[in-house]
Amino acid sequence: MSEMYSPATTPDWKLIDSSVRPACVPEDGPVEILTTEDGVRFVRTPEERFANLPGYSFAPHYAMVEGLRMHYIDEGPENGEVVLMLHGQPTWSYLYRKMIPGIAAAGYRAIAVDHLGMGRSDKPIDLSFHTFEKHVQRLKTFIGVLGLKDITLFCQDWGSLMGLRVAGDMPDMFARIVLANGTLPLIPKGMNPFRVPNPVEINCEFGEFANLVAGARDWQTFFQKWIVYALTAPNFTPSQVVAVQATHPLTPEEEAAYNAPFPSIIYKAAVRTFPSMVAAIEDQNFPAWQALGEYKKPFLFFGGEKDHNMGKMENQVRMTSHIPGAQGQPHERFDDAGHFIQEDIGQVLAARVVAFMQANPLPQAPATASSGRNLHGARYGEVLLVKGHLNHIEATVYNTLGLNDCPDDLWYKLNADEIKKEHKARAVVLNGPRYFLMDSISGANVSHEVTTFGGLQMRSMATLAIGPTQLLGGVHHKPYAENIVNRSTTYVYHKGREVYELVAADGTAYIMQSYALIKDRTLTEESLKTLGLRLKLPAGWSYRVRQLEQETSFTVDGQAHLIQDEFENSYQREN
Repeated sequence: MSEMYSPATTPDWKLIDSSVRPACVPEDGPVEILTTEDGVRFVRTPEERFANLPGYSFAPHYAMVEGLRMHYIDEGPENGEVVLMLHGQPTWSYLYRKMIPGIAAAGYRAIAVDHLGMGRSDKPIDLSFHTFEKHVQRLKTFIGVLGLKDITLFCQDWGSLMGLRVAGDMPDMFARIVLANGTLPLIPKGMNPFRVPNPVEINCEFGEFANLVAGARDWQTFFQKWIVYALTAPNFTPSQVVAVQATHPLTPEEEAAYNAPFPSIIYKAAVRTFPSMVAAIEDQNFPAWQALGEYKKPFLFFGGEKDHNMGKMENQVRMTSHIPGAQGQPHERFDDAGHFIQEDIGQVLAARVVAFMQANPLPQAPATASSGRNLHGARYGEVLLVKGHLNHIEATVYNTLGLNDCPDDLWYKLNADEIKKEHKARAVVLNGPRYFLMDSISGANVSHEVTTFGGLQMRSMATLAIGPTQLLGGVHHKPYAENIVNRSTTYVYHKGREVYELVAADGTAYIMQSYALIKDRTLTEESLKTLGLRLKLPAGWSYRVRQLEQETSFTVDGQAHLIQDEFENSYQREN
């Protein structure tokens, strides 16, 4: 028999499944188990499970987090203000299908993410993968990979536990917060009342989720039972939970949609484990709570009257009285909404969010060239597809920027010959991994269309003129020879930034935009300080390192003049 543990107070606690599978648990069937470079075992829900889901026709997008695909919906204009929507357990981004269209139609960028283990995201199969602190960090990584800022956060259930924690840890990233049936738990050290079974053994006697709700005397009793039920009930499905805790009756097709990501128990590690994560929460949330107590930007609370836990008035008062930005905002309670408030009144919530954002516009920052994406140190990769005729040859440059961090497990599996054949290209160049050195870019004409190369998502960023002789040997730049790229952008380097430059014999200066791990995979930004000792410079050329005394920008209007050194580090002409 399993014992009950408190992860918050048990050293080296690790939640594991029993090796014995009882007869009441159906076999998973043939399932391919994948493994990341770090040894994390995971499964990927077959794409056909997401076909023709009612109300959910959004294109999938993926960011790479810890070597795993993290799925998100991305609707509306790419340059629109971001509304980041976080679901809870045991739902996924399908919960936001009624809100996304209205927010996107109002000109905002609607992003609804699937936590790792849920929805269309990859699903690690070991229960121990899913801990509160690690999922908080994964959300921070996701925000960083997409380069999001000035975020309007909409969060509910476990999306609020993680979302409010991240907002408290990184308040400058969030312009507004909308909390719907959610909270941030605070438990003094050593006083967590919740326990989890370890090892986890399936209990064939457990019935439907509705029976669990009916038999609970109080919230704490219910939640302790919920922890055990989610981990051990053989027939636990997300649709049961949504159907009981939403007032909107689900159609059979909607029930199937909520269950679609989880064909069998091997796909359910996250939805089974999330409730138990609260047993490991103690005082680690106090710094975020303190920071939220100083959050003066707009904060709004929506409560469903049929939610007798996170949606109740006592929780609304707790949150709105603590957060200064809640003062004077139109907090609202809805008689016809339960815990899954997005399911019940999604269109209403979308309209309220739009009105909230319009009533609380972002402060107008001075119009400067440095208002673009924060890039310094960002890792990326490029694929160049060369097409055209002998009298007109150019390469379309596809870049991972904003989609993923060019993970090794995908990048080094790319095959140039296969890409060339698939895209009917004259030649293909794999240009990466690379790291940006400028602080921001503005004015870039970035395509909204996403192309996938060997599982790695990229966007079209620019076109590069190719001379016919460059086709020989695979379209590689000749070191220290200028190449022309068609683009209109402004590059910004902050005051105090150390920059690395090549100066030609005639005094023309080129500033390094990115360094590459193509010829030397051990290259780091620190090693750029002495790179000049390794370069075989043309006669009269020099390499210099200097610190900028003021913010410096370089604007390209139409054509950029680029060169590379023998390590394929890229530089742009300054004058």
